[in-house]
Order: sequence, then C-alpha cells, then structure tokens
Amino acid sequence: MADVVIVGGGQAGLAASVCLSRLNIDHLVLEKDEVGRSWRHQRWDSFYMNTPNWTLNLPGQDYGGSDPDGFMNRDEFDNLLEGYAKRFAVPLHLGVEATRASPTGTGWTLETSDGPLTARALVIATSTYQAPSIPAVAKNLSRDIVSLSAADYRTPDMLPPGKALVVGSAQSGMQIVEDLHAAGRDVLLSVGEAGRVPRRYRGRDLNYWYDKTGLMDRKASDLADPRRKFGGQPQIAAWYTISLQGFHRNGIRLLGRVDGIDGTMLHLRQDLRENIAAADRHSENFCSDVDAYIERNSLSFPEDEGDDPIHAPLDDLERVPEPDTLDLANEGISSVIWATGFRYDYSWIEADVTDEVGYPVTERGETTAAGLYFLGLNFLHTRKSGIVYGVGADAEHVADRIGIYLSN
Repeated sequence: MADVVIVGGGQAGLAASVCLSRLNIDHLVLEKDEVGRSWRHQRWDSFYMNTPNWTLNLPGQDYGGSDPDGFMNRDEFDNLLEGYAKRFAVPLHLGVEATRASPTGTGWTLETSDGPLTARALVIATSTYQAPSIPAVAKNLSRDIVSLSAADYRTPDMLPPGKALVVGSAQSGMQIVEDLHAAGRDVLLSVGEAGRVPRRYRGRDLNYWYDKTGLMDRKASDLADPRRKFGGQPQIAAWYTISLQGFHRNGIRLLGRVDGIDGTMLHLRQDLRENIAAADRHSENFCSDVDAYIERNSLSFPEDEGDDPIHAPLDDLERVPEPDTLDLANEGISSVIWATGFRYDYSWIEADVTDEVGYPVTERGETTAAGLYFLGLNFLHTRKSGIVYGVGADAEHVADRIGIYLSN
C-alpha cells in the first residue's frame, strides 16, 4: 500500500508529487498516457500559451529564462513539464489508467488498467478539461461535412478544400480562426458570449493586472453566476490583442450562435451584435478597473498607447448581417470545428463529494471524504487554481493537509 496515489501527470499532479516529496510522504503518480498529455495531444500545431513565461512557476522551479514576457509554444511547455518530472524524480507510472476509486476502512482502492492498487490517500489531478464537449446538435450535421473538435484540430492542411466554420469564440475558437485565416483559408465564426481583453494595457501584460487587481484571487463564491467557473476564457492570443471586430475588418464572416442543425442547414440565433458589444464592454470594464486601481494606489504607469485601430468598436455594428439560417452546402463549407469547451467526469469515484452538476466540492482541494483530495480544477480555491500560476500554492496546501491526515 502506498501512502498516496496521485491520478494525473500534468502540472497539477507533478506539483503535488514534488510537494509530497518535500514532506517525505511515500507516493506514486498514475498517468494514462504521457506527462502533460493534454498539452501535446489536445492543442493545434501553432498553439502558444496564453499566459506569459513569468507565470509558469511550479514548486521548486520558477521560470529562469531570458524572456519572462514571452510565451512558450505547445512543445516547449510540454518539454518543461517533462524536464520538471525528471529533475524532481517524480515516481511516474505511465500508461496506467484509473477506472474506479472506492473508499475502504483504511484508505482507498483503485481499479486500474494495470491491476488494483491501495492507498491511504488519493489525489485527483485530472483537471476540468478532460474531453471535448460537443453540443448534441452536432450529430444532426450532414456526413458530407467534416466535423471535429478543437482538441482534434492540428493544422489547416488536415481539412478538406472549401470553407471552414468554427463554432465558439473563446480563446481556442479565436486562435483557430486566426490559424486558418493566416493559411489563406476562408473561415466563418459562430460567435458566443466570451468577452475580450487587451493583451497589454498601460505597459503591462493583462495577467499582471489580473494579479494586481485581485482577479486572480477571485473565488467561485464571488461570481454572480457560479456557472461562470466553467465559462470560456476571454478572447486573447499570445503577444497581441485579438478581437471580433478585427476579424470582421479582415473579412472573416461572423455569425450568431448555433441553435440547431438539419443536415447542411444551420439555424442561428440573432445575437451576433449583442455578443460583439458585450465583448467590447468586457474590455472597457477591464481597462476601467485597472485605471481605478492605479489611481486608488497613487501609482505611476504610462498612459495606454491604444491597440491597433482594427480593434476599435464597429461604427456600423447595426448593419452587420445576422442571418437566422445558413446552408453550409451552398456556402461551400466543408468542415466544422467545435471550439465549445470541455467536459469532466468524476463518476468513477465512489464518494458523495460532487455537486448537482458532478463537480467536486472541496475546501481548497480537501473533500469531506477521508483521504480524498483534488488539484488543478477551475476555481478549486481561486480563479488561478486551474492554471499553472496557481497550482503550486494549492499543491503545497493539499500536501500539508495530507501530511496531517496521515499522521492521525
């Protein structure tokens, strides 16, 4: 019996391992594929991290490179995780999938693809983003049209000739549209409710301001709607600002949200203008919050130089067409990419520790089930719990709590 088994070999699982090793707690890490699998296998070829290098700090390893304000690409970050695992001799068991977790009188029993395991404590570090979430209407799409998730998209060349439709305008959808457009592909975008923010404002990256204004430390209880913890992330890309109006001015056709599909006929909500305006308000509110923070604390930062005029609000917004239907065949659309988020599944854990939507309920990772902990989830403790920047502090807390639990 191991003292602790960690399920998941991404940044959260590796961070938990390093923190447990510091406390000399015996443990092992199960990963069904390879270290950082989702980064290598669920991101497109041109993917870059959306958070700057200075935020990529893990327990025992801060970013030490020469480009703190730069952004790692997919493979660079995956290599960072692999190097981290080797540097700290993380006890990884690769190719082992956990399929069932059951409490016992002395701990937990795990059913795995490599046979049963027992442990006194269990850490689930499989993230909120486990598998693509594709809307049910997708099954009504004509088989003549290629349909794939954002997690399966790699490069424009993998798509058949013709136009492409991307559904979803949060970070992934926006960046895939840009990837296709840069390759000369004709692309349309079905726009959702995601807001936008400038990449830099008043001389600093947006993540600097997220941190300073307290947004990174916001808790789920602070949200007006708790469902927002699952919502799409604002429209951003590495290095520069990205926006719907920028797409519009570059000839990318924008549509309202998909409301239904019948073969090649797309049924659309007429909410495009509303969603564009809402995205702009999100950006304006962010900038106003930063300005207020600077003034309230009597700080000195340069005035904003402004983004490229291509991102300015649309003067002719009321004239942007909003069709309620679109015939994909007549439009020459040969492929649809669903950038509609991810889903999670914790039904394999036999413990009453989830809410009405199946999401773990914890006190900074600690559940009411003895010896069961979670890491790396959106709003596990604060907004930054689900990203690299926040996982280290949560991992240290969980490791300390495990140490106390094991000593009792």
